[in-house]
Amino acid sequence: MAQFDVFVNSIAATRRAYPFVVALQSDIAQNARGQIVAPAVPLASIAKVISRLTPVVALDGVEHMVLVPALTGMSVRDLRERHGSLASARSELLTAIDLLFFGV
Repeated sequence: MAQFDVFVNSIAATRRAYPFVVALQSDIAQNARGQIVAPAVPLASIAKVISRLTPVVALDGVEHMVLVPALTGMSVRDLRERHGSLASARSELLTAIDLLFFGV
């Protein structure tokens, strides 16, 4: 698993609202049992309050908003179905993380 990989949300109870999650944790912690993730939701299904905290990215040609303020931990074993990578949005994702934790 690499940082910024996208996975289908394996938690059935939240999959409709949050169909994907993005791995945010550094690759340095690859032996960890958990992974810090942020949900990614189709832009069309959410109020369009776009800010640096919620970068908009393309997944399969559809715009999605990564909800960095809603980050959570998931078990690595629940991140089974890889759906791509947002490594190309690294700068925007790191900006959102820095803003959330450090206010910059």
